[in-house]
Amino acid sequence: MNHNSRIHPLDKLISDDSLFFLEAMVPFVEYPYKKPLVLFIKYRELMSIMKSLDNKDYISSCGFDCHPKTTEEMLSDMCSFLPGNISSSMQQMKQMMSMMEMMNMTQENNQNSNSLSSMFSSFSTNPTFNNSNDNISNSGSLYESVLSILNNEERE
Repeated sequence: MNHNSRIHPLDKLISDDSLFFLEAMVPFVEYPYKKPLVLFIKYRELMSIMKSLDNKDYISSCGFDCHPKTTEEMLSDMCSFLPGNISSSMQQMKQMMSMMEMMNMTQENNQNSNSLSSMFSSFSTNPTFNNSNDNISNSGSLYESVLSILNNEERE
């Protein structure tokens, strides 16, 4: 069985130490008494937790007053309480999501650069931007068009 080494904040709210002794007894009692003993332990735990929830300072000291700044931070903090295999699966999903976001950003950047290229190429081929005195080639690149404009300005 995979146990996490950290104590969950909910377990910290149980202030009745005698319950740990009763939990340790469960394997040693006769079978007909196991179920009533476990129900009694869980009832006492629940009552202890409910009593603890009335004290806001105590709740904060037990780790029940978390204010993560982002969803990612919240998930990361939650993973510290999950068993190893679930925690590692969550980490893998998080890495996959990051990679997908990066791929989407790259794809958007490529689309934007293609849009800019087509816009600039339309400037160089648009007759309204070409004077009759300019020697800009309609088939040239933006770079060539800029060089041609600069060369024309130097000649004048």
